[in-house]
Amino acid sequence: MLALDLRFFAIADYYLKHDVESFKSQLSEAAELRNSLFLRYEKGEAIDDSYVSMLSYKSLFNALAANNRDVAKRLALNMGGREVLERKYDHPFDYVMGYTLRAFVLNELNEMERWLPKLVVACEKYKMRDFAGYAQVFQGILEKNSLLANEGFQSIIRGHLRQTKANRIFANTADQILCVWGIGMANLAISHQLQIAAIPPLLPGELIQMT
Repeated sequence: MLALDLRFFAIADYYLKHDVESFKSQLSEAAELRNSLFLRYEKGEAIDDSYVSMLSYKSLFNALAANNRDVAKRLALNMGGREVLERKYDHPFDYVMGYTLRAFVLNELNEMERWLPKLVVACEKYKMRDFAGYAQVFQGILEKNSLLANEGFQSIIRGHLRQTKANRIFANTADQILCVWGIGMANLAISHQLQIAAIPPLLPGELIQMT
């Protein structure tokens, strides 16, 4: 709950005060809290299995949106390898998205090439087409193709807007103000030396580390 509150106030501080540092620091802390659950789980503490599933990719997006590569890498290293509980708790789309994002954060080429095609299929098979832009950006990173990646971001924002409507994933959430996942993806793409354009107001330039 604290991590969720930190994420909410990170977005609120940016929206109301344009406080970039508060946005980054609170998202970093939120991601670090998720990381601590993995460490406590491995020590045998009474942490519910659901907290160490691949749904943690959402916290990984927080770390990336904060442009905190250290936290992102440590969290990515702790994710994965728990197939029984992952299959129990994760929707197939979340499972594949988690492993794909993990591979790209850790820059593991073989894993990137292994999981990305599965994400493309998952976006179609599980009616998650509004997230197909993420797969396109991942492909742009693989190909070192900024044009392809920027086309992917346009798709991400279109899909994000649809997902803020009615009873969809981002409806009635702070994500109606900012596309945090998209900001995280932009920082990830830039860390792979791509040139990424801002798409305000959901993907503002001051929150992506443009070169």
